Amino acid sequence: MSQENVEVVRRVAKVIDDEGFEAAFPVFAEAASLDVEWREDPSWPDAGTYRGTEMIRQLMVDRLDSLDYDQQTERLIDLDDRVVARVRWRRRGKVSGAQGDMELAIVWTLREGAIARVEFYLNRADALKAVGLEE
Repeated sequence: MSQENVEVVRRVAKVIDDEGFEAAFPVFAEAASLDVEWREDPSWPDAGTYRGTEMIRQLMVDRLDSLDYDQQTERLIDLDDRVVARVRWRRRGKVSGAQGDMELAIVWTLREGAIARVEFYLNRADALKAVGLEE
């Protein structure tokens, strides 16, 4: 089922890359389990863990209220029931106009073809360690 899992993540990531996070939410919600878990890196400001597509949708609405994000997926690493996405974000504050780039990794865990967990790592090496790999 490994290649199918990569395709699920690729489908969501492509919409994020091409059209943005808001456009991707319906694709994400359709691919996610009802109790999907969303975990943010603890060093992220106001980081948290969220469960369920409705809570995640509200989180995205709140976050996109103050920041514009542009994501580019650089690489997907197939690990059977997990897929590591190496991504680059460009962010811009809607009020301040302040901009910043960051490289991060997202570990997607899939169960029976559905997204069960999404974990964000601000340090890509930490993401690789979490899945038993080294850079």
